[in-house]
Amino acid sequence: MLNPIRCGGCERLLAKIGHGAEIQIKCPRCGTLNHLKASSLPADRLERPLKAVENDQHQHP
Repeated sequence: MLNPIRCGGCERLLAKIGHGAEIQIKCPRCGTLNHLKASSLPADRLERPLKAVENDQHQHP
């Protein structure tokens, strides 16, 4: 399900998003920078970046 994202300054509909960690949207109407963060991430999403970093460290001595 998509959630509407509205400007905190003028309530204009800026986007509809399903899920994500963080997003910043500048309202084209009033110029307000709207900064949104996810309240939490699914457990499988927390592990993936760490594995990528570990793999990268093992490849480069």
